[in-house]
Amino acid sequence: MIEKHIRHADLIGKTIDIHSHVGIQIREAAQTSFPYCSSVEDLAYRQKANGVDVSVVFPTNPAFFFDLPLLIETGRAMPAARPISVAPYERENRLLLTDVFRFCPEHSHRFLPFISVDPGRKVKEQITILRELEQEFPIYGVKIAPVACQTKVTELLGEGEAFFEFFAARNWPILFHVAVSQGEAFSQAADTLRVIERHPELRYCLAHCIGFHREFLKRADALPNVWVDTSALKIQVELAHQDSPLMALPPHRFECDFSDHVKVMRALVERFPKTIIWGSDAPYHSYITRRLQGEGIYAEFRLKGTYEQEKAALDALTPAQQTQSNANALAFLFGE
Repeated sequence: MIEKHIRHADLIGKTIDIHSHVGIQIREAAQTSFPYCSSVEDLAYRQKANGVDVSVVFPTNPAFFFDLPLLIETGRAMPAARPISVAPYERENRLLLTDVFRFCPEHSHRFLPFISVDPGRKVKEQITILRELEQEFPIYGVKIAPVACQTKVTELLGEGEAFFEFFAARNWPILFHVAVSQGEAFSQAADTLRVIERHPELRYCLAHCIGFHREFLKRADALPNVWVDTSALKIQVELAHQDSPLMALPPHRFECDFSDHVKVMRALVERFPKTIIWGSDAPYHSYITRRLQGEGIYAEFRLKGTYEQEKAALDALTPAQQTQSNANALAFLFGE
């Protein structure tokens, strides 16, 4: 394994974006959706413009494993008869790591790359590929987005359970995309928490404020190895303010003023000071697309936000709260 180029001590007091993406979305580009790509260089200049020091960064989705015409035309992620990637995320993980360390080495001090995995398909093959990648590049953790793979997170209680021993041996934390909306068949927060409770030996972060679901936020806060990120806060708050079924609805929604994402950030940090971590979801602080949520179920997204709006939520916290957010990020990334 390659020695890590950034350590815990290097990040004390730094502004850390815990959730961002690099890569290309083939389907989004073909469907004229947005965003459809981002590079390490793109993200580095967004960081510089907004006073962000370091980003955790991971791939977008595993399109090169799937039947591309079917994915583009229907949104269905079916393995291709002759896939470009021999296993999910093979090409996407390599592209990310190559972008950070070979294409843009002048920016590599700004990035903590996470690899991504499919929870259930070709698990042994994915692990073999990761063993090869870690001999070339530093890897800091794992991002799992079941909806991107269209594989249920509960596959991690089946064939995908083999990942946990591999991740634990490397002290890799896991960041989960989660959902609370009815009809989303892949990334439900309740299922994700079942997986987490089965494997308390690892550290976890649940993305997107868990859809502002009050009870799930409380459950995460009660677990010593779980944190929650605020990625894409502006557009998530916009959905909640509109009472979108994509977010938790009353009476299950966290109670606060949803007219302004900055107010929501303050309320979350005041209620869960040692659990909330700031993240931007760059470039997915905007999301304009049509996504398959489950069998025959599609969700339309027409949401626009900016990196500046995401950073404004962090800047609105007191200095002490910002320091605690940094401490939360370091605890998730490296352990106490």
